[in-house]
Amino acid sequence: MTEQSFLFKLGTMVAVFLGASVHAWAASPLDDAVGVWHFADTVNTADTASNLTVHGGVTLGVKLTDDEAAESLRRGGDGLVADFSAGGWLNAGLGTDARLAVTGRTLSCYLRLRSPSGVWDCPIFSRHGGHDQLAYNIFSIQNSLGAEVGTTRNQSVLQTLAPWSEMRDPATAATRWHDVVLRVNGAKLELFVDGRCADEDFMLGDLRTNPLPLIFGGEDDDGSGNVRDGFRGLLDTAAIWRRALDRDEIIQLSGGADRIDTRERTDRGNHESLQYWMPPNRYSVGDCMPFEADGVFHFMYLLDRGHHGAKNGLGAHQWVQATSTDLVHWTHQPFVVEIDQQNEGSICTGSVFYYVGKYYAFYANRSATYLTPQAERPDITGLLCLATSTDGIHFTKSPKSPIITLPNDYGVGTRDPVVFQDPETKQFHMYATTSHRGVGCWAHLSSENLDDWTLQDPIYAYRDGEPECPDWFQWGDRYYTIANHLNGYWRWSNTPTGPWEIPTGSNILMPGIINVPKTAPFGKDRRLICGWTREHGFGGHAIFHELTRRSDGTLGEKFVPEMIPATSDAMVSETNVADGETSWTVPCGDVRVRMRLAFPSEKRDSLRDVTFRYDTERMLRISPRSRSISLGQFRIENVDFSTGSFDVDLIIRDDLIDLCVNSDRTLTDTLPAAAERTFTLSTDADGSWSVSSIEVRPLEPQTRTP
Repeated sequence: MTEQSFLFKLGTMVAVFLGASVHAWAASPLDDAVGVWHFADTVNTADTASNLTVHGGVTLGVKLTDDEAAESLRRGGDGLVADFSAGGWLNAGLGTDARLAVTGRTLSCYLRLRSPSGVWDCPIFSRHGGHDQLAYNIFSIQNSLGAEVGTTRNQSVLQTLAPWSEMRDPATAATRWHDVVLRVNGAKLELFVDGRCADEDFMLGDLRTNPLPLIFGGEDDDGSGNVRDGFRGLLDTAAIWRRALDRDEIIQLSGGADRIDTRERTDRGNHESLQYWMPPNRYSVGDCMPFEADGVFHFMYLLDRGHHGAKNGLGAHQWVQATSTDLVHWTHQPFVVEIDQQNEGSICTGSVFYYVGKYYAFYANRSATYLTPQAERPDITGLLCLATSTDGIHFTKSPKSPIITLPNDYGVGTRDPVVFQDPETKQFHMYATTSHRGVGCWAHLSSENLDDWTLQDPIYAYRDGEPECPDWFQWGDRYYTIANHLNGYWRWSNTPTGPWEIPTGSNILMPGIINVPKTAPFGKDRRLICGWTREHGFGGHAIFHELTRRSDGTLGEKFVPEMIPATSDAMVSETNVADGETSWTVPCGDVRVRMRLAFPSEKRDSLRDVTFRYDTERMLRISPRSRSISLGQFRIENVDFSTGSFDVDLIIRDDLIDLCVNSDRTLTDTLPAAAERTFTLSTDADGSWSVSSIEVRPLEPQTRTP
């Protein structure tokens, strides 16, 4: 360190100390790094064999303002930076014994940086050489910060992105200081920006290395030695470790708990509703596993990244949740069950059971183990596992894994456990998706204590596949089950464990693109049903509907009142619409359309269909003669047309369209997003139909105040 930089740092430390901050004097994560650069000069304070060589117009030892210098010092910096505004790059080499060529399965990198001009889309920190040999890389592209790591078994480079739009105060994100941490813990790569994990990718094998030097402000993207620069900002501090930093160390490097972005990775920070919701960045909602305890609704779901494409297609799903007491205000919580071991290919669907103050999360681990070092593909087995909690938020995996192993005549992919208790015998039961002697079924296990399980005879033999993701619940004097691969049909019984029968004429529960319906109670005598939309393959938006229970015990489905989007003043409001064809064009893509139709009930078998087109992409068709309603390519049957009146409620948000009929039946589909829409209502010309009212209102933005 030069005399100038020492005196500047000493003065800054005194100033910060006098300002009642002691962060600079605390033990620092930088102490055991294999490389630390403060850019006051060319020195690597952890290894002088990695001292910098300057190429081009980079200026070292540039003083920060007093406030910026104080922030630098909080993080272990010295208030002096490297200025790349004139172009150029820095070469750090590989250090003593190539210590910067980190091998094994753990790695951490830290950068504090800023671009005062807001110009990015550039290399920043790399040992690159092209994606076929890349070791690690921090860069900016398309209004995002990113981090990459190469491994020996992943089919492509692990890559993470943190868009400006997902950061705190997106309007200033491109020009302010950021603390960036790349962390590899042996199971995944995580990218932290300002203390918040913004993105992750999942690791197989070991870290890959190459003979290329570490470069600041540029990259050698083909291994030829020709470095491409482009970063025109400031670097304050940089460091590399052979280990994974812990959460507290990341917070310290990001300025402390009062400086970091405290949001969970699933929280956009705008207090939006979870109806028609998708997590930020490149995440989506997978299978949902809702439950309720002590007045709190827990919306648990599989956090999907890449539509089941992560971790070489294994999925790499993890359980996460948001909680609410009113379905309006939601708190995004930490992981329920996350991937922290490389052999966890995916934390699959399951269920939570609450008993005597303890939460039991039963799940399947799609275990992915390479049996030999030369194996190209892992051996995959479904293992039934358990995690427990005392608060419903922080869960600990059971050391007993698997909790039970089924005999050889069952399939190796046992998954999707649901657990319930017989209210009379108090015995616990588990249903889990599998196959038995080549036929799809639910394995049935029983337990007296939720720890030790005994195998019973399987149920639901199903030769056309395995009936996935079972759900079980009691409502009134009936018991109900739902199976995802049994066409979403529900079955009922007078006893907790069956026999299970399909009520005649009932085929409800989220037909269309809504997938893996599961339910949970909410409040007194209410039950919600949750699923996800398949517009992009596996994983999509969250959908919440409310079940209704008719007097005969059969089930219906309607919108959740608390989660219906707010609307503004009506753009269309008409009554007694004439027979024939009528059209309205509204200058808003996101709308709620409500209609009331009537007809002589005695004529229902001779009535022509009513059609309601929205743009040219989809059509709602109401057909009393066939007792059906179609929405695009999907259809519900056995609709009750006996009353002679008909209420239609249609919500369009982005590329989703959600339909509710008579507060009893629902359908969901997709259509292209649009800035405006044309609605055309066509009725028959014989005067039998009466359109007594139609109203179209724009939806208000999803954000809300706390």
